[in-house]
Amino acid sequence: MTEAGFLDELGAILDQPGPLARGQKLGEIETFDSLGILNIMALFDTLGLEVEPSRIAEAATTDDLLGIAGAKLQA
Repeated sequence: MTEAGFLDELGAILDQPGPLARGQKLGEIETFDSLGILNIMALFDTLGLEVEPSRIAEAATTDDLLGIAGAKLQA
């Protein structure tokens, strides 16, 4: 999956009208809540990553989530 694809999927998971941008603040997204975090965990699972919910909850921006995905994403 590419970074752009990850941001598209993340936007869909968080029920946003379009793809999310790099550096976007997650705290400004109403659906970045406990259910959203569980859905993001499932997204990481599709990449073969097991990520603790607390690590996702601590993310401040989309860049933080991209950092967690790391090498699993293609440029």
